[in-house]
Amino acid sequence: MLLQFESLATDSPAPMILFWIIVFIISYGLIDSNSMSKKRRILLYLTTIFFTGVILGGIPNVVLPIEYTTDVISSKGDLVDTLHPLAIFCMITGFSLVVGRIFCGFACPLGALQELISLINFPSDVTEYQKKKFHIEVSSRTTTRIRWIFLGILLVTSLLGISFFSKINPMSGFLFTIGLSLFSMFIIIALSFFLYRPWCRFLCPFGAGSGLCSRFATIKYRRTSACTDCGKCEIVCPTQEAGRDSKKEECYFCNRCLHVCPHDAIHYDLEI
Repeated sequence: MLLQFESLATDSPAPMILFWIIVFIISYGLIDSNSMSKKRRILLYLTTIFFTGVILGGIPNVVLPIEYTTDVISSKGDLVDTLHPLAIFCMITGFSLVVGRIFCGFACPLGALQELISLINFPSDVTEYQKKKFHIEVSSRTTTRIRWIFLGILLVTSLLGISFFSKINPMSGFLFTIGLSLFSMFIIIALSFFLYRPWCRFLCPFGAGSGLCSRFATIKYRRTSACTDCGKCEIVCPTQEAGRDSKKEECYFCNRCLHVCPHDAIHYDLEI
């Protein structure tokens, strides 16, 4: 598994980087112009799943640098070898400081797959949302704590010489090789019918850093003076991040809040 990142870095960086740039430009443009319709979102999700999931086998796999680093630590390898993957991790995470979690929202194949499944039990309609009995809502504070605890477990077990993350990483399930990673991906898929983005919100190590950065993002969804505090956006937001004072730490740009707002009072803007 230590060779997986090296293979990624030497054999296929161009498709990964090119796809991320294309997805970023398209998704950012649609979000910034308030043109991200439900059909366009679904098309972006399907494109990501097919291209980076099926064709590239789970690339861009932003969890891979963490996986690689924990493997190096557990095997008592040279920590200098982790600088390259961690630099890539920090670079992509850094985007969240400016624009929020656009990468998580649209470029990650597992995130896109979970988002598509969530449309079944987490609809962007207040009446339909309230009728759904098979979804479980968990506060962002709780999911964030669990995610950081899981990251801590990864680091502690690595220091103890135990490496298990590479065996269960569901992102590697897109390689469709029989094993724990594929099994983990199927579990995530099953949970996605009841929990909104269970991997992203509860366990993803990249999500821990990206969520922290997006909390301080300079550009994010904000309410305008047209808001009447009707509360519809807060009802349909699956991460409970639609509140007026929310930091949008767990905003994946699902746009449910925009779809139900009767006054077009939510815009993607710089903080004034």
